[in-house]
Amino acid sequence: MAVAVRRSASRLNHLDFALLSVYWVAIGYLWTSLGGLILPDLVANLVGNAHKGVALGVLEGVGSLMAVFWQPLAGAYSDRTHTRFGRRRPFIFAGTVGDVIFLIGIALSGTYWLVLIFYFLLQTASNTAQGPYQGLLPDVVPEEQRGTASGYYGLSNVIGLLAGTVGAGYILSHFGRTTALLSICLLLLATMLPTVLLIPDRAETTSSPFKNVWQVVTTTFSRPLRYPNFLWLMASRLLILMGLVGLQSFILYYFSDVFFHGRVDAAVRAAYTLQGLVIVSALIIALPAARSSDRFGRRPLILVGGLLGAAGVLLLVFSHYELLPASVLHPIAHALHVPRLAAQATLVGVLIGIGYGLFFSVDWAFIQDIIPADEAGLFMGFSNIATAGSGVIARFVGGFLLEFNNGPHLLGLPGGYPVIFTVFFIWLLVGGLLILKVPEMRKT
Repeated sequence: MAVAVRRSASRLNHLDFALLSVYWVAIGYLWTSLGGLILPDLVANLVGNAHKGVALGVLEGVGSLMAVFWQPLAGAYSDRTHTRFGRRRPFIFAGTVGDVIFLIGIALSGTYWLVLIFYFLLQTASNTAQGPYQGLLPDVVPEEQRGTASGYYGLSNVIGLLAGTVGAGYILSHFGRTTALLSICLLLLATMLPTVLLIPDRAETTSSPFKNVWQVVTTTFSRPLRYPNFLWLMASRLLILMGLVGLQSFILYYFSDVFFHGRVDAAVRAAYTLQGLVIVSALIIALPAARSSDRFGRRPLILVGGLLGAAGVLLLVFSHYELLPASVLHPIAHALHVPRLAAQATLVGVLIGIGYGLFFSVDWAFIQDIIPADEAGLFMGFSNIATAGSGVIARFVGGFLLEFNNGPHLLGLPGGYPVIFTVFFIWLLVGGLLILKVPEMRKT
């Protein structure tokens, strides 16, 4: 029986929010498992350890560039689409089917260049679904429930991230890459079907359909430029995500090169333990933070989130020094079967996770507060420039900075990691501070 998710005139219950946000679980699982574990493992296997940083940076950069431009176009086009199935559903369905096809293509690829092609196509398909999906959510959420909705979306995304780190990490280490990729396909289909079948898609468009491709492009990339508060929020979002995504992308290589002498397979346990701690900490903080944002505002929580993330990343720069007593580290190291300093590094995930949870739990609500209500597909799609752009920049820059590993050690670490983590620290610090440029605009 369909859950009664209603238009924004009616209040939603907890079951409604759970249904509205379930597709976020699959999105989080897809990009966390792929970017954080599966692709680094696959790239190292195909090109070897000597050039894995550059190869991963190029792969993520080329694929994510498509996401930067395509999702805003898909979202804007869905704002003005009229079909018997609604204006968002056709894009969500078609994009998810494409995801499955191209993930299978990656699984069957035997060369780096085939992986590059299928990854580019996967980004295209996934963002065809994500732009309209992000536009669908504001269509049915009342304004006074944005904080609660944002908490559910953040929570669902965090659940996807948790599954993508711990779950996919376990699958990858025990059953291999092909099984891990097939698990992504199954989850995408399992969450897409209730989204397109049970969520009403009856919101009327307020603008006429686009006349040509040029109008789609010019409208999509010019309209948001008229909203300076939105642009400041996107700048803050971009920098915070650059730091977080960068850490996610290189943490497996970090554990491998620093503690396991270049053996990627041996480092998987420590890498997904740190990422698991990030996600569990974020999971605990998400809903309380979202509710608090309705009372205290969105801006303070994003500021604190960025600063906590920066502090956590900075600690990794000094991770080769024993900062905690051996009595604390020894049982953790024994349980994880890793060196003591590797165990210490995993604990940084708690601090980063709290910051991560604060940011994601209110980010969606803050965006909704400052964008035009009838153009959610366009503006939410445009916000993906920050999301996908963070991956392009962080992985591309980080991939080339990793070449410092071929030089002298710094602070007891291969030289690339102190450089990379210092850059990530600066991004998170500045991103947190930039949110002060965005005024609170909620109605009281």
